[in-house]
Amino acid sequence: MLKRSLPILLAWCLLLGAAVAAGVFALRLVGYEEARLAESARAAARQRAAASAESIALAVGEVREGLWETLSGLPSGDRVDRLERWQRENPLVRNTFLWRVGAGLLHPLPEGPADAEEAAFLQRYAALFDGRSSWSAPLPDSSGAPSEPAPSEYSPAAAAESSFTSRRELKALAQAPAPTEGLPDRSAPVERGWLPWFADNRLHLLAWVEAPPGERYGVEVESAALFARLLATLPSSPPAGEVYALLDGEGRLFHQTGSEVVPEGLAPEVRLSLAPALPHWELAVYAPQGLGGASAGFGLVGGLLAATFVAAILLGGALLLWEARLHRRDALRKTGFVANVSHELKTPLTTIRMYAELLAEGRVPEEKRGGYLQTIVGECRRLTRLVNNVLDFGRLEQGRKNYAPERLDLTLSVRAVVEGQAERLAEAGMALELALPEAGVLVTTDRDGLEQVVLNLLDNALKYADGGGSLRVEVAREDGSALLRVLDRGPGVPAAHRGRIFEKFHRVDDALTARRPGSGLGLAISRQLLRDQGGDLIYADRQGGGACFEVRLPLEFKAGHPG
Repeated sequence: MLKRSLPILLAWCLLLGAAVAAGVFALRLVGYEEARLAESARAAARQRAAASAESIALAVGEVREGLWETLSGLPSGDRVDRLERWQRENPLVRNTFLWRVGAGLLHPLPEGPADAEEAAFLQRYAALFDGRSSWSAPLPDSSGAPSEPAPSEYSPAAAAESSFTSRRELKALAQAPAPTEGLPDRSAPVERGWLPWFADNRLHLLAWVEAPPGERYGVEVESAALFARLLATLPSSPPAGEVYALLDGEGRLFHQTGSEVVPEGLAPEVRLSLAPALPHWELAVYAPQGLGGASAGFGLVGGLLAATFVAAILLGGALLLWEARLHRRDALRKTGFVANVSHELKTPLTTIRMYAELLAEGRVPEEKRGGYLQTIVGECRRLTRLVNNVLDFGRLEQGRKNYAPERLDLTLSVRAVVEGQAERLAEAGMALELALPEAGVLVTTDRDGLEQVVLNLLDNALKYADGGGSLRVEVAREDGSALLRVLDRGPGVPAAHRGRIFEKFHRVDDALTARRPGSGLGLAISRQLLRDQGGDLIYADRQGGGACFEVRLPLEFKAGHPG
């Protein structure tokens, strides 16, 4: 048995190896494609972030140009008043100042700041106003923490020691024209600057103009108002799974757009510096669920497809191997069928030939010739039944079985067939019991097919129940159908075989059937003949022991009814 199954096992192993190799290759391709899609998503996010960073730079530039334009248009006569009014009215202006070479800061007055905001302003820019820091060179942008300016040296006590000892004198000096001795030519182009300044761990921005030469005035930008404008440049509806965030000079999250929650400590997928517009500030793109939801979905779907592909190969191979095994089993059954049919054909032919030769040679006494002739007729009928089964099997397999339905009395038809087999039953030692109704049971069916079914059931009883002693044949009408039951007192059908006794070539047990010739087609052909006409053939245990085969026929013929 193992030797016969070895080719199938080898084929299965080869198929399994090929399927696993194909699956591994497919999964690697899926992995490569997922990585490619993730990189494409990262590149697209980088491009979107670069576009947003450029928009931020343009917005800052627009604010800078607007401030420069307004500052350049301020008249020199009442410049301080204009600066103070502008500070009160423009939300972008936080503080204003006026500084002059040789005189220092003239506005706001360093002697006694007007309020806490003015004092904080003087504190932040002390290093700039006293000349310790440059006006034009911005602080370098680096990955480290921004450097802090030197501590302020401005205080009310220090201001009291100035050569300008009163606020009135300082204000008068601020309103007076700037001295020109030793200064550049007034006809020179107006200088202007944009100075990022770090103090108190925050970024501050100064816009200033020098006109006339030697007098610089300008504004400190209100960061809240500026950033309110910048936030509008971020994508309002970023792609699903992405978060765009502004990071301050210390890398802290200042603002974000996107519905995802950014876990603490998550590294951004893309990080772009906003210098020189906003030194040390960065625009970051986070992807809490992984950048490129499409690539992650592709990986999942691709993995499922690869698994489905491998499963399909294995399932297809299993089905092919199963089919091959079935065909092999059918081939073995057909070989056995041919052997059994040959035996069944040989036995009656041998009997017919022997009896015919004896009769032809005149070696049979006169009183025995009738019995010999009867034996020859019985064997011919047996051959006819066998040939009819084989022919019906071929027609049913090819779908070429033709039926000739006619109206007939089931009771009379069954009686005629059974009485024709009475002698055979008597020779087998079986007592025949007929339970046929007096009133006819009319059905529309194929006469030859019906006779074939009855003969097959009687042959089945003769083969397997010849020691049972009795055979009962019943005809009845029940639930709009005609019933024919053939009941015997034989061993019955074992429970393990009841679902297969109607399969082609199936025989219950070799030990039980070895001494009983047969092809294993009778019951299968009988059920198919009945189902093609809308009927059926079923098996049930007979009460008290034995078997019961029940034929159910519709009262009207239905050709081609699915079986």
